[in-house]
Amino acid sequence: MSKKKKKKNKWMSFEDFQKEFGSGQTPPEAPKESHNIQIRYQPTPQEFRSSQRRRQPTPPQVPANNKATAPYNFIPLSEKVVKSDFDITNYPFNKYHKDLNTGYIEVELEAKTPLYIRDTMNPKEREEEDKINKDENRTRVECANSDFFSPAERPRIPGSSLRGLIRTMVEIVSFSKFGFYEDKLLYYRGLADKSRVFRTEYSKHMSSWDRHSKKATYKMSAGLMYKQGLKYYIIPAESFSQTDKKVGKRQYFIKLDENRYLVVSGDMNNKKHEWIITCNPDKNRTIEVPRQDINEYKNDRLRDSTVIDVVKKASTDKFVPCFYVNWKDVKGNNRISFGHTPMFRLAYQKTIGDHISNFLKNKDIDIASTIFGNEKEFAGRVFFEDSYFQGNKEELFEREEKTPKILSTPKPTSFQHYLEQQNSFNLNHYNTSANIRGYKMYWHKSGKNYEEIPSKIAKSPKQYTKIKPAKEGAKFLGRIRFENLTKVELGALLFAIQLKEGLCHKIGMGKPLGLGSVKITPKLFLSEREKRYSDFMCEFVEAKNSETETKEFIEKFEDYVLKQLGEKGKKTFWELSRLKELSCMLDFEGRPSDDNTSYMNIEPVNQFKDRKTLPKPSEVI
Repeated sequence: MSKKKKKKNKWMSFEDFQKEFGSGQTPPEAPKESHNIQIRYQPTPQEFRSSQRRRQPTPPQVPANNKATAPYNFIPLSEKVVKSDFDITNYPFNKYHKDLNTGYIEVELEAKTPLYIRDTMNPKEREEEDKINKDENRTRVECANSDFFSPAERPRIPGSSLRGLIRTMVEIVSFSKFGFYEDKLLYYRGLADKSRVFRTEYSKHMSSWDRHSKKATYKMSAGLMYKQGLKYYIIPAESFSQTDKKVGKRQYFIKLDENRYLVVSGDMNNKKHEWIITCNPDKNRTIEVPRQDINEYKNDRLRDSTVIDVVKKASTDKFVPCFYVNWKDVKGNNRISFGHTPMFRLAYQKTIGDHISNFLKNKDIDIASTIFGNEKEFAGRVFFEDSYFQGNKEELFEREEKTPKILSTPKPTSFQHYLEQQNSFNLNHYNTSANIRGYKMYWHKSGKNYEEIPSKIAKSPKQYTKIKPAKEGAKFLGRIRFENLTKVELGALLFAIQLKEGLCHKIGMGKPLGLGSVKITPKLFLSEREKRYSDFMCEFVEAKNSETETKEFIEKFEDYVLKQLGEKGKKTFWELSRLKELSCMLDFEGRPSDDNTSYMNIEPVNQFKDRKTLPKPSEVI
């Protein structure tokens, strides 16, 4: 029996439809199940062109379930600041107080994964490092100092590294203010971004596209920048226009005559032309560029090295052609963004600090500031000593040097990760009112996948370095001394050090690759100050070790914070939503797989272009 051939669906024109069903009829909607014939309206060419002119194009959107992966995540900012119970005015810093606590905490750090902190370089090693970029035959891999941090040949973890770690932990668990951030402007370029909201934000400052004439209307201005004394100025151009063809693959500019400059934008996909700026260099009609905008431009570390540095060029050349946009910041100040080409990276109108709630930046004295000090008002009362390796130095390190994978530069411009997002369709960027995500922390990993494969190293050896990390299981012993802490403050310090079972800290280099997971075990020693100064022999007696009091101090701290938050009797401390997210990030035993906490790829497909949003730590777990 021969197989029946499936009949193809027929497309019916508008004229055929009216012949069959009558001239007064219009095509019906297609049935849910059409068997042999599908009746669809096919417009005439004229109708089709007319409908296309009226039709608004729908740009591609990011699906709601499009989640990103990253070796980092964020602990949310506090919704309330808990004030410290320490009254600075009643406790002068020039003596010990009977009702306060003085002593030290002995800390043992055990490496749960390989751990690495780079050693300092001696003068000879610095000289070798300086020669790397001058000699094309030498590579960073050959010259880099791979040793572990070992002043005086004694491997150790510096106290400053431990202090930074514990300071951040105390800020989080004590619901203190968001202490340290770089309040600067970020830059963006969203000409062809997949996020419609972001692309529209960029276009409204830079250009718009007319579908009828198929031409762009440019909103930026052009001119010549120059430096006079310590200030920078721009002379507005009479006009700027496009050339008929592209010229070169790198960025540069050429002075064609007295008033005309050719601006070459470099190698770009689908590029068809260059730019010509016509400007009479008359310094009597200049615009002064605000010093803040000059400084922000200089501090833009994410600018590609191949892009012409307009400010640097203006310091050496008489005139530098540039494009610029005038705008106002949130305080109403006149500002200017500028660049070498028309579609330059534009400055956001809000700084990072504008995305942090004001109550997290006020002058209230919180627990973290009273413990660690405020550089403008009062000193800290904790002091971190180096933690020294315990054991045979030969057993500490791997015998051979390791070459780790290249670490990506932190990119806070990835707003889909660094800002709070409600959904993936209308993404918040740095010109919106969204808050930042919070404290950036790195996931624990197995610590077994941090080395680069030899074939990749051979392709670009100058981009790699060598390290000699401490082995898993290595132990370091150090001290944290403290003076005149309240029970709540000491409890906060101990809580930040002594995590619950299964949780670990991260310290040192290579945290995104899985290095630096450590378990810290504290041992509290309280000093009996009054007895020490009343009994001569007490000077030589060791401070009192108190494991029972350690627990009491931590409970005192938990009760105080829960009461201030209005959660006393409702939740335990680790049941607070913020602490749940922290627990997920610090969970070494129940950590996600390395694949679920890896960087997204750029090749063969650039996964960053889709603007995938980063889920909460609890959603990753």
